[in-house]
Amino acid sequence: MTSDAIPGTGPLSREQIEAIEATLLPTLDRHHLRLQAHCLATFQHMARPVVQGPLPNRQRWQSWCKQQPQLVDDPDFLELLMIQFTVIAIQLEDLANNLGISPLELSLNDLIRHSESDSRQRLESSKSS
Repeated sequence: MTSDAIPGTGPLSREQIEAIEATLLPTLDRHHLRLQAHCLATFQHMARPVVQGPLPNRQRWQSWCKQQPQLVDDPDFLELLMIQFTVIAIQLEDLANNLGISPLELSLNDLIRHSESDSRQRLESSKSS
């Protein structure tokens, strides 16, 4: 968790949350962006001190989650979290590959730019339909 993280928001800082909210993205896209940003920050936290390279694997996710007191007694949520991590990890790996960087090198700005670009493309394609 960053030093300026807001209680209850996980690893995202106040500035990161404000940057996401400041986008002109539709509500659903902002929600998805928050999920991606949260997962990326969590993966980066798991990987410390490593700052570049592949995302941690599922075994590392599970080990990390078992060390989180709020997750230990909720196996149903833990399984849902593993599914979310899996889906978002694929998205982050694809984005990093497209940018020519490793997944751990991704930043919130990379996620925002990608989300805004996707949103614009959807809007343009819906106008031409």
